[in-house]
This record gives sequence, C-alpha cells and structure tokens, in this order.
Amino acid sequence: MLILTRKQGESVFIGDDIKVTVVEVKGHQIRIGIDAPKEIRIYREEIYYQILEENKKAAALSEQASAIESLDKVLEKAGDKISVSGQGQGAEKLAVDKDKSS
Repeated sequence: MLILTRKQGESVFIGDDIKVTVVEVKGHQIRIGIDAPKEIRIYREEIYYQILEENKKAAALSEQASAIESLDKVLEKAGDKISVSGQGQGAEKLAVDKDKSS
C-alpha cells in the first residue's frame, strides 16, 4: 500500500486519468474528490462488500435454478411417472417408472 501525505487542495493521480483531490479536512474526517472516467466504478468500501455479497447470493440462486431447469428437462423428455418414498433425512428415494403407453 502506498501511503501519501496531502494537504487540502492537493491531488494525486492514479494512472493517466484518475485524479484524487483532498477537498476538505475537518477534525478526523477528510473529504476527497475523485475525477475518473464514467466507465470506472467507484464505491465506498462497505458498499463494495455489500455488492460482492449480493453477487454471491445471486450466483448461488442462478446455479440452483439451472439445476432445477436441467432436471425438469430430463423428466419432461422421459415422460416418466415419479414417486418419492422413504422416511427421515437422506432416506428419500426417487422412483421413476416408465409410462407403458409410450
């Protein structure tokens, strides 16, 4: 991590097109201004981590939906009759009986 000392009104550049300026110093708070191209996303740290967490949740839901959709297609294609039997955790069994009319 690069650590710099800047006074109010002073700036630093990141690359050729991102300028960070110390706008105001008030007690223990510092206001900064960031001038960057529109395609550069800028987030406060806590917001950035919230976005990452939401993206993880969305990806997990997408994987589940994809798995359900795949299973649905297999069952639809097979045209089978399905029954679930068993008791307790992990004891359920999926029985697939071929429809004799097909």
